Amino acid sequence: MKYLFLDIDGVLNHEEWYEKRIKDYKDTFTCWEQECFDPDCVERVNRILKETGARLVVSSSWRLDLKLARIFSLVGLPTDFDVTPTGNIYTGDCYDTRGEEIEAFLEDNPCDQYVILDDDRDFSEEQLNEHFVHCCTDYLQALQEGNEGQTGLTELKMRKAINILNKIQ
Repeated sequence: MKYLFLDIDGVLNHEEWYEKRIKDYKDTFTCWEQECFDPDCVERVNRILKETGARLVVSSSWRLDLKLARIFSLVGLPTDFDVTPTGNIYTGDCYDTRGEEIEAFLEDNPCDQYVILDDDRDFSEEQLNEHFVHCCTDYLQALQEGNEGQTGLTELKMRKAINILNKIQ
């Protein structure tokens, strides 16, 4: 099984999207949640899933929203997805980082390959080196990382994720 661990803020929405949304899309959304998803980034997630056969796992804090499947339906993302564990203070299963949450998920789910799409870097060294695609949140950060100022899940980042999942060097 292949898994795509998806953060939302910084991956499916980003600085450029919010600027474009105000200018081009200001009256086209039916709810505020729709405004938080760049349709181009949503399409790129769907292409990753289609080209790799990966299963979607939401690792974003959005996974705590009980309406997430409805939101995904509105924006065009799969409504059949898994979520990473949140921990349980009563059993002592607490996680300090998103990387630890992903490790806990993988302990309970067989995995051949996985990729993490996130704008943060709170992951283990192995996760960062072998399974991570960094989606920049802002223009200056993207320039520093050689992304020509593009933020969120770009075409280049999508292709990198597909290559990781399909084990293409």
